[in-house]
Amino acid sequence: MDLIEGEGTPLQKNRIISRGKGLVRKLFRKQEMINVSHSVNKTATQLLSSLKTIKKTTKNLVSIDTTYLDCSLQSNLLALEKEIIRLESLIRKREYEAKTETLGLGFLAFNDPVTGLPNRRFFDGMVESLYSDGQSFHIAIIDVDDFKSINDTYGHEVGDEVLKKVGERIKQSIRNGDIVARYGGDEFAVLIHGSPDFTIEAILLRLHELSLSSYRLTDTDANIHLSIGASNCATKYNNISDIYKHADKSMYYAKQMGKNTYYYQEL
Repeated sequence: MDLIEGEGTPLQKNRIISRGKGLVRKLFRKQEMINVSHSVNKTATQLLSSLKTIKKTTKNLVSIDTTYLDCSLQSNLLALEKEIIRLESLIRKREYEAKTETLGLGFLAFNDPVTGLPNRRFFDGMVESLYSDGQSFHIAIIDVDDFKSINDTYGHEVGDEVLKKVGERIKQSIRNGDIVARYGGDEFAVLIHGSPDFTIEAILLRLHELSLSSYRLTDTDANIHLSIGASNCATKYNNISDIYKHADKSMYYAKQMGKNTYYYQEL
């Protein structure tokens, strides 16, 4: 939505207010999916915190005098929409965790044993859920440069430590609600929520900058470089595999550029 300057027309105001009401109704439908009995769970705690923020934003929205504060109304609606996106992501994560508990599958069903991050199975399930709902998102594929050389030189124990450290840094660079997973071998995958005009470059740059600092391993400091490629979810692609392939191609293009960089080209 474009920002509205000045008082705006009654039609513009009505559209904004209608949009706000729609978001609020969407929120109330999602509230029913939250099981507060799991409040000791970290994900549930995040859900409740997000819900609190949404309620506060909604309260501010309702109290605005729409006769002259169009820009303030717009700002509140955008904040509300971002929180709902975050809430939906956390709810989906909680649904997967609940499914794991119900089936008695245990931690390793959806998590990588080395890094403790979500695994490929979990990540693919989240992507399929967003894709089937028509949600907008980006996928980033991250490869640890020359990882085989690290394993051959220092051994697999150090290699595992490198994967843990890289996973931790990636997690630090993304937002709550976004997801990082160990996708296999020396590859990580990141699921980034956002509208089509979301600035993916900012997160990719942050991922790259974090990798430039040395990593403290068991008894030495080491420079670990990453090649990062990203793809957006585009309507012209009718299956998820095309999105993955484009992200993977972008990552290999980053390697061809000399490694230790990122590449993103919108579909």
